[in-house]
Order: sequence, then structure tokens, then C-alpha cells
Amino acid sequence: MAHAPERVEQYVCLNCQVTYAGSVTTEGGEHHFHPPDDCPVCGDPEFVTMESYVHHAAEQSA
Repeated sequence: MAHAPERVEQYVCLNCQVTYAGSVTTEGGEHHFHPPDDCPVCGDPEFVTMESYVHHAAEQSA
């Protein structure tokens, strides 16, 4: 069986919109991704996943 590559979870800083690849940890043979504790650019601790960013940004502007 061929191995299917995993997609790295990406996170967007809600303050400055810089995107980060999530840090990976392995638990029970599965990979889990996590955003940085704080944005290295602006220091803000708030992140959303790349997939959720468009919905989150639309909610904030409404």
C-alpha cells in the first residue's frame, strides 16, 4: 500500500495575518499540529487554522 503524505496544518495570526506551519507532535502514531504560543512577528497569541481563516475574517468584518 502506498503511503499518503500528510498535509501540514497551517495557522494564521489574527493580528498580522502571518502564516505559520504548525509544530508537530506524535501521539499514538498520529501527528498533531499546533500553532506557536505567540506570533514571532507581532507577539499576539491568537491563531486560527488556515481553513477557518476566511470564515473567521468574514465574521469579524460583519
